[in-house]
Amino acid sequence: MLKSLKIENYTLIKECNISFPTGFSVITGETGAGKTILLGALSLVLGQRADTSVLMDKEKKCIVEAVFLLENDDLQPLFLDNDIDYDKETIFRREILPSGKSRCFVNDTPVQLSIVKQFANNLVDIHSQSSTINLKDRGFQLAFVDNFLPEVNAVNDYRRVYYDYKNLGKEIEELKQQEILFNRDKSYNEFLFEELAKANLKEDEQQTLEQQVEFMSNVQEIKDNINSSIFLFDNDNGNNLLGNLISVKNLLQNISSYDNKLQEIYSRIDSVLIEMKDVFSDLNSFNDNISFDKTLLDECNERLDLIYSLQKKHGVSSIKELIEIKEDLDKKLQMTSDISSVLDKKQKEKDKYIKQLYSLSDELHSKRIASAKEIESKVLPLLSQMAMKDAVLKIEVIKGEELTENGLDEVRFLFNANKTKNDSLSDMSKVISGGELSRLMLALKAVVAERFAMATMLFDEIDTGISGDIASKTADIMKSIADNHQVIVITHLVQVAAKAKTHFKVYKQTIQEQTYSNIKVLDKEERLQEIAQMISGDKITKEALANAKTLLND
Repeated sequence: MLKSLKIENYTLIKECNISFPTGFSVITGETGAGKTILLGALSLVLGQRADTSVLMDKEKKCIVEAVFLLENDDLQPLFLDNDIDYDKETIFRREILPSGKSRCFVNDTPVQLSIVKQFANNLVDIHSQSSTINLKDRGFQLAFVDNFLPEVNAVNDYRRVYYDYKNLGKEIEELKQQEILFNRDKSYNEFLFEELAKANLKEDEQQTLEQQVEFMSNVQEIKDNINSSIFLFDNDNGNNLLGNLISVKNLLQNISSYDNKLQEIYSRIDSVLIEMKDVFSDLNSFNDNISFDKTLLDECNERLDLIYSLQKKHGVSSIKELIEIKEDLDKKLQMTSDISSVLDKKQKEKDKYIKQLYSLSDELHSKRIASAKEIESKVLPLLSQMAMKDAVLKIEVIKGEELTENGLDEVRFLFNANKTKNDSLSDMSKVISGGELSRLMLALKAVVAERFAMATMLFDEIDTGISGDIASKTADIMKSIADNHQVIVITHLVQVAAKAKTHFKVYKQTIQEQTYSNIKVLDKEERLQEIAQMISGDKITKEALANAKTLLND
């Protein structure tokens, strides 16, 4: 149950701290006094989105703190899963900073907004003024019926399969698009692949070919320079490299015995001479083997032209990249041949999903019919108790043909508030009045309270459009709900206010040209005055006081 609500800097509330008792409580006050602000603050701390527009003072942060007493340990796994300290007295806090940043805490542990909502769904049922209108919505009607299914997870089990089925459908569509693209490009890709495969490219051949072409294109210059080098090594005019080195060697040999340094120099000259003779021999050998092969040059140039043409065509600069393109084309062509078999496999898998979904939706249909009958049986006595003894509610579960996330079913609430000759029923949204809609919603909420262990139920003017004796009977329903639940009702009806165990009043006050909303719990005398004022208006009459006393003593 909700133990307390602390609010700071939220719309018209500067600061307030409210303690809520068990049982049936009402909140009253003039229109515009700020009753719904309390509902907004509670919704905020329980996960509703908000921005800086809720800040009363734009320079300060807004803080809303709600304390809940957990009456059982059902939520303990949720605490454990999110690494939050478990406490029977759990504190939810929400902060909206002037920067617009929002922070949520559960027992001082920072948490995501989605986690707060999971807690909220198990702690409090908030009925806002728009909720009654939602009763006319087909989606709301279906969700309400699903809440009463015998197996709680029946819908979720179906939806898990359905979402897998939809995701598989997306995969199939993507594969079909790929198949279209692959088939469209298949011929061209085959041509490119065969062209590259026929080229039989080797990763290092370009460099080798370019070196061969460069050599053969300059063979005459190479030969001339080698011949000139050979002539300098050895010629008949006596001025040659080898002859001079031999002379130097002989001269040093004559004097090498006189000094160790001379001996070292002589040895080095001897080594150089040996090396130069080897070089001279290699030059002669290389020169003898040089020949110009025009056929080979043409072949190399032709091969290079092919390589350069392929590189330009594919926008690359190396044979390695061309080989990678060939391998990628090979993969694409392989995928083109494989995609049909993949699609066939996926389609068979989809057919299995469809069969499973139709089976699950049939089971859901039967369970929803049973759920609808249970709701009808429980709601009609409550409507009768609220002066609608002739009312008939029929919840129609219609099976369609197209699979949706909800199965095959569509739910319609058919209604007739009055006895007629043919007892005809019409779509509720077309025949129900505002007051009848409010009573029906209250009856449904009472059924929810009976079925589920929701500790706190908050109603914001669920009694709209109701008056007189019907209002008193409506209050009796709320009071009966409060026997097992904490019920907090925002109301304008004296009949409802008078039957509550605790009475809060929301009021406005102006301090230094600033208007604030405040709330207080009324004592016995204040409550008498408030009820009398609700009866007669600003000027409280003796008759109003007498009526108020009567109502409070009932």
